[in-house]
Amino acid sequence: MTKRFWELTGKNIDEADLSIMFLPVGSIERHGFHLPLGTDTLAPLFIAEKTAEKVGGLVLPPIWYGSCMAMRGHRGTFDISQEALSKYVGEILREAWRNGARLVVIVNGHGGNTPALHYTAREVSGNTGLAVIVVDWWRDVAVETRRSLFQKPGHAGEDETSAILAIAGHLVDIDTADRADVEYPPVRIYNRELEERIYSKALTGDARLASEEKGLEWLKAVIDELAEKVLEAARILGIK
Repeated sequence: MTKRFWELTGKNIDEADLSIMFLPVGSIERHGFHLPLGTDTLAPLFIAEKTAEKVGGLVLPPIWYGSCMAMRGHRGTFDISQEALSKYVGEILREAWRNGARLVVIVNGHGGNTPALHYTAREVSGNTGLAVIVVDWWRDVAVETRRSLFQKPGHAGEDETSAILAIAGHLVDIDTADRADVEYPPVRIYNRELEERIYSKALTGDARLASEEKGLEWLKAVIDELAEKVLEAARILGIK
């Protein structure tokens, strides 16, 4: 049976185990010259599907739009407000609960979404019986693997480009891959002009160092570790 929720028939859904669901959340935004605008959704969708196969979960339709304030100056970016994203995700989580989910794993592919997703997870879980995990896939799992594989990671950099080469290499225009050495502040600063300066090329790191092989190794580590964490969470919650 398919792991994609939207492909299930009525008969399938009546027979399916709905206790664990995955919700990929991403963005439509510029990623240098070389990566597709849907990069931040393609990656979490791939990871969610592969992890669902390992743990026996179902994958909900992905959310393609996210909060992209830092990249608004670049053509191709769609910036959705934190409030709209939070409300939309909250409605989906409540409907997942109503349909029988006990644990929803939000696989997030875009850093701008993180505050809204954590807020929403706490709000919904506090008003229902649903358990929610929020995972920023590129930084919350397989941390040591990422560190060992990539010299110049970043937004559309070596690591993200390697992942998309492994997931959808036909969408990558590697001949236009570039690099951008940026200086990050020592603490988190919310400032529009600073963010625009950091992401002036919609790229940080060095995409020219990317390879499909490194992407495959990283993704395998991400999926394996995420599956372990989800199964352990399910055990603690008494689901599996």
